[in-house]
Amino acid sequence: MFKKTLTMLLVAVMMLGLMVPALAQDKIQVVLWHTFTDEQETSLQEIAKAYNEQNPQVEVVVQSQPRTGFEDKVFNGVRTGTGPNLIIHFSSEAAKYVDAKDEHNTFVIDFQALLSQEDLQRVKDNLAQPVYDEAVIFEDGKMHIMPVYRSGPMTFYNKTMFDELGLKPPTTWDELESTARAIKEKYGVPGFATDSIVDTAQMLLMQNGSGYIDMENKKVVIDNPKAAERVQWFGDLVREEVFSLNPTGQYFSNDFNSRLVGMYFGSVAGYKYITPDGFELGVAPAVNDGVQLWYPAWNRGVIAFKVSEAADKATVDFVKFFTNPENSAKFAIAVGSISPYADANALPEYQAYLSDGSLLADSLKAVEVGLPYAGVLPIVSISATLRTELERAVTRVATGEATAEDALKEAAEIVNAEWVAE
Repeated sequence: MFKKTLTMLLVAVMMLGLMVPALAQDKIQVVLWHTFTDEQETSLQEIAKAYNEQNPQVEVVVQSQPRTGFEDKVFNGVRTGTGPNLIIHFSSEAAKYVDAKDEHNTFVIDFQALLSQEDLQRVKDNLAQPVYDEAVIFEDGKMHIMPVYRSGPMTFYNKTMFDELGLKPPTTWDELESTARAIKEKYGVPGFATDSIVDTAQMLLMQNGSGYIDMENKKVVIDNPKAAERVQWFGDLVREEVFSLNPTGQYFSNDFNSRLVGMYFGSVAGYKYITPDGFELGVAPAVNDGVQLWYPAWNRGVIAFKVSEAADKATVDFVKFFTNPENSAKFAIAVGSISPYADANALPEYQAYLSDGSLLADSLKAVEVGLPYAGVLPIVSISATLRTELERAVTRVATGEATAEDALKEAAEIVNAEWVAE
């Protein structure tokens, strides 16, 4: 009898051992691909872990990916069923997966379809209007991105150089040129650089009254005299080496740290990577000057991809958790950026982060100066291509390969041909 009972117990233990992996395999897996590092990656892992503990039927897996080729890897993975459930990126990236004419050819989730009315109302009530507009501005009218954090260009400048020359941070494009020239003449290095050629180009175009995309006629309209005037000005200064387009690394923070450039437009999130070598750091708002005030807020959000009904529901549930007030504040602080949600901004820990008297807090304030003028450019299928071609056009002018008029004309023709072919 004892032997029989022991045998039955052993069988039960073995069956239980077999069931544990089976139960684990029954979990719904949600995979997040990202290119964040350091505190940001740690924050993502912590938020995912907290969600998994509260939702044992789901396993959120956070996977770091190389920055180079990331968008292409995601694009191919989504179409072959080997990609992630979600990424954190710009609206223009989400637009690449939207087909307004064919729902079956749209690969991104519509958050409006899977969130409750109460959850959607919380999102709408807590977002600034331009941020909400960008989340629902897609050609099919659906919500294909959930805002995560706000950033934008600001000016990092070598305060020691500025003080020695009696300079102040520029507030107009003319002042930017004269300041950069003074630095070039005194120190033999470019006075100005930018981490984002295309966003700086958009600033120059929009503040000069240029058009960008004509939605009514489905046409790109960057090939106009107002745009050419500013791009030519910018390119000429690069050729004079008063401005610079070529960092020694991926961003200009390393060159700035080494005093190889006097000031640059960079993201507030890049503050944590600035370690001045023997000089004092200064921060200021980016230039906003022209016939109209316009600012390119860098709003990043979650883009979620269609996988299956169960996986999609789990993905959206995690996104809801990820963007709740506590986690929104937590991740914004880790990135060194601004939470887009008013209820997150009201939390004591977030308020302390904004008002601790540090240069990071001053950097955030520099970005906030521009946010009231944040413009939402149309988010359509060719938005990403247009950004690529605009950057290429500026680079061609800066290298003397083409005039601004010719480079912008060619860029517009390439993008418009792609739009017509869709």
